[in-house]
This record gives sequence, C-alpha cells and structure tokens, in this order.
Amino acid sequence: MTIAIAASTIVQLAFEAMEMSPPSSFGDDSDQAQSASLHYDTALAICLEAQDWSFASAMATLPPVAVHTPVDPDLPHAFALPANCHVLRDVMAAGGRWRADKGILRSDQAGGLTIRYTARISDETALPATFRAAVGLQLAVLMAPRFVEVQGKIDRLEARLSEAMARAARTDARTSSAGSWRDDDAPDWIAEARR
Repeated sequence: MTIAIAASTIVQLAFEAMEMSPPSSFGDDSDQAQSASLHYDTALAICLEAQDWSFASAMATLPPVAVHTPVDPDLPHAFALPANCHVLRDVMAAGGRWRADKGILRSDQAGGLTIRYTARISDETALPATFRAAVGLQLAVLMAPRFVEVQGKIDRLEARLSEAMARAARTDARTSSAGSWRDDDAPDWIAEARR
C-alpha cells in the first residue's frame, strides 16, 4: 500500500491508541509504516469475521463452474463464490449439503444456490464509525508487541478493543430485527404460549 496514512482513519486511530505519531504513508521506510502495512488487512479481516455485520452483508446467486481438481463424489457440483466474499454465512438450499473450498462452493445440489456472506470492504468511508474505531484498536493490538513496552498498556488496549467491538455490535444490531431470521431457528411459540 502506498496511500497516505493521513487518509486512513483506522491507522490514525491505531497510532493514537498506542500514543504514537503515525507515519506519513504506508510506503515510507519507517518501522511504523511497515508494521501498519503488514497488519492493516489482518485487523480489518479479524473484525469482519467477528460477526455477521449488516453493512457488509451481501447476497448472491452463484454461477456453476467447471472444477479441474478432483471432483468430490458427495458434493459433485461446483459454484464460484463472489470475489469479495470474505466469510460465507449461509447457503439457502433446501436441505442440501455444501462446503466452501478456496473460492468454490461444492454442493450436492445442481443449481440455483443463493448465499449470504460478509463482503470484504476496502473503502474505509463505507464502514460505520464504531466499526472503524474497533478496527483501529485491533490494528493497535496487533502492532503493540513491537511498539508498546508496558504490558499493562497492551492489556488496556485489548480491553478497549473488546469494548469497541461490543459497541459496534450494539450499534449494528439496531439495523435488523431481534432474534434469528431463520425459520428453523425460530422458537416454538405454541409451546411457549401453553406455559
């Protein structure tokens, strides 16, 4: 990455959390820039993987693909996952079996598979502020062993990260209905009514 670090809210937040001045860009030769460049994608990935965020949720109907590797006899059909699929959350198939393998979804069903997934988002401005704050703290936690000498300070960064992730999750929870959206996970309201 050679973008200006000044344009990255996440990197600014990370260095502020460590009480350090950020480098000018990812491309400079400083240890700080190299560490930020090394850990930035990992910090973002960890936070995206943490839960099914509404702002990163996407759906797609998958096209079939020919697979040149050995075909799994139990899952003979292959479908291309979207290029921006970071975490596969659900395959909406009526009782079908499936497995995700390196950008391919293998299934025992022949077609029409629709998935819900967490998309990889590289534009920071598309991320909610509470999520950017959490990613900044995750980046600080990843870089802290190199730049923070006091273990108590690292422990405080980890505690702040936990709080920031919880805050981001609470904020995101306001964008959807409470409880599970899946029918098979729905509570048995008749049994509850008879209590």
